[in-house]
Amino acid sequence: MIRGDLARAGEAYEEARRLAESLDDMKGLVGALNDLGSVALGRGAGREAIQLHGRAVSLAQQFGETDLLIAGLASLGAAEYQEGRTEEAGRRYQQALDLLQRAADQRTEAMLRNNLGLIRQATGDVGQAEQLFRQAMALNQAAGHPAAEASNHVNLGILAEERREYEVAEREFERALELDKTAERRAEIAADLLRLGRVAERRGFPDRGLAYSERAYRSYLAQGNQAQAIAAITFALDCARRLGLVAEVARLEKELIRLTGSRSGR
Repeated sequence: MIRGDLARAGEAYEEARRLAESLDDMKGLVGALNDLGSVALGRGAGREAIQLHGRAVSLAQQFGETDLLIAGLASLGAAEYQEGRTEEAGRRYQQALDLLQRAADQRTEAMLRNNLGLIRQATGDVGQAEQLFRQAMALNQAAGHPAAEASNHVNLGILAEERREYEVAEREFERALELDKTAERRAEIAADLLRLGRVAERRGFPDRGLAYSERAYRSYLAQGNQAQAIAAITFALDCARRLGLVAEVARLEKELIRLTGSRSGR
């Protein structure tokens, strides 16, 4: 969501919270608190998100709303993870997974396994992280959720890249790109292209790195994401320099100056 969308969503969810409180609607209140927490997390207010989701979890526990409790625990875990509280986040995800053993909700289980994999990755348990990502991917494939499956491939690709298994990483990122295109996730498409460019360059193919990163640049630019567009064109410029493409270097430098208003320091 862009900033304006977040602001409008926050206003709508705050109105929903007040309405739920006026009606003594505990289920509606829990839902509104979780929605407000998601908005807070979206604008980078992790501590506020933790407070909102924590209140939602407490109410869901108090009134025995298992579905809302699972959603609250997952959201609380995401907020804690963003704030660097990986141990607490891992406990929330595991609690939610334990509750899910009694319910047939593949989408939520896949999301929790993927997020728990991120926790394991952050704490250095790479083998367990890979296992969790693959479990999540299998669930998403069975349920037909291409966007969520794409995220699983990205995470597997990042693990492979960290192990310097660049061909494996490239395959994972290529599959993620296919799925993100199917789901029409524009921001993720651009990110996949930039990842593919990075891996291609590390494999010794700066020409492919240049092609991928320039496609990422065009995508980010079309979306109005100037910061990421600058990152992508800077990488493309590095690749062009490695290839000794004088005309391409001059063209990309001109684009970069237009975006940043300053000359490249290379």
